[in-house]
Amino acid sequence: MKFIPLLFLLLLIGLTNGMAQSSNIDEIVAIVGDEVILRSDLEGQLNQMKAASNSGELKCQLLDQIIQKKILLARAKADSLKVNDEQVETELNRRVEYFAMQIGSTEKLEAYYNKSILEIKSEFRKTVKDQILAEQMQSKILGSVEVTPQYVKEFFKSIPTDSLPVYGTEVELAQIVCFPKYSKEEKQVAIDKLKKIRQDIINGASFETKAVVYSQDNGSAIKRGDLGMMRADAFVPEFAAATLKLKKDSLSGIVETKFGFHLIKLLERKGELVHAQHILIKPEIGEASRAKTKHVLDSLKDKIENDTLRFEVAALLYSDDADTKNRGGNIVDTRDNSSHIAIEDLDGATFESIDKLMPGKVSDPIPYKSQDSRDGFRLIKLKSKTIPHKANMIDDYPKVKQMALEKKKADKLQEWFNKYLPLTYLKVDDSFKDCSQLAKYKAVKTKSN
Repeated sequence: MKFIPLLFLLLLIGLTNGMAQSSNIDEIVAIVGDEVILRSDLEGQLNQMKAASNSGELKCQLLDQIIQKKILLARAKADSLKVNDEQVETELNRRVEYFAMQIGSTEKLEAYYNKSILEIKSEFRKTVKDQILAEQMQSKILGSVEVTPQYVKEFFKSIPTDSLPVYGTEVELAQIVCFPKYSKEEKQVAIDKLKKIRQDIINGASFETKAVVYSQDNGSAIKRGDLGMMRADAFVPEFAAATLKLKKDSLSGIVETKFGFHLIKLLERKGELVHAQHILIKPEIGEASRAKTKHVLDSLKDKIENDTLRFEVAALLYSDDADTKNRGGNIVDTRDNSSHIAIEDLDGATFESIDKLMPGKVSDPIPYKSQDSRDGFRLIKLKSKTIPHKANMIDDYPKVKQMALEKKKADKLQEWFNKYLPLTYLKVDDSFKDCSQLAKYKAVKTKSN
């Protein structure tokens, strides 16, 4: 039985089933245990995925993945795995927020479905719960899977030479990031602005309107400052602490975080889950503060080039990036945890800054925007640069290790499916009889045969 890894394109397809059901007559295309798969479910997800693939076998592949998910779900229920309400609510919020950002706003999302956000969440709560359960079952099966160096070596040897992947130009980079520090005057301007907004709200102005007009958190401003129902610990500590002190419909004082200054309104609280709105005002960084930050990095570069300060030590002592400072500033590709980064994956500013550098050299300070949208500057060190090449165990060990791990996980999951598939009632509609991906289900004697 060939295992196709569960894609679980949940951010993109987890909220699409309802759209299909409004325009298709439901028909059962497969039964897995006591779970059914409707044609409308399949078509809704298929329509969402077509933009990413032109494969004529896409429908067969997608149904295969849904069946796999349903088998995992059936065993999760048999093993009495549990999902708490907070997990489901957090995941629902994440998806609704993502879709609202994609479509433009919460209002547009509601108009698209012709339903309120609460109705949308209610409709898809069971779907999300089932998906989390299936993922938990998969994690239970694969949680202990690891690979030894010997396994990786044997795996690499098993790949035919003409099938080895070819990697393009790759670089190893390290960074030192510094964000400008606000001056007292810059901070006070922001505080005074937020104090006035707060007083206007106390005097009867609409929090929602003020958020739309003034908040500098672009993600929530379009939603009238609404952050949705979230676990309090999902926020930075200062924001979480202030929110947990509030009573329903009450307004906070001025709360300072690394992002700037906030005004928070609590709409609802359920245990550690909070539903809040906020208005963010960021101090405007003046040219003097920016110049001072660049000067700090210029000084660090001089010391590094004159061998009076090692780059790794400078990163630990001076970098404002928590993810890289404790590993010498080294940047990794989060997709495979490799330090080798494809040159085409670099943004324009980074590529330009290292294009003419020799390995071991450090760039001038360049503008930098963090994942949480803070603006600063950084030094980039080009540690190494590899030319296009076939995969090998010296340059590409992290990638090969990841490939070996995925292969071992696939084998483990395949073994699990082979064990439990005969114990699961399974019936696939005859309209899919020509799908080669589904032949494996007919080859196994299940309760449906």
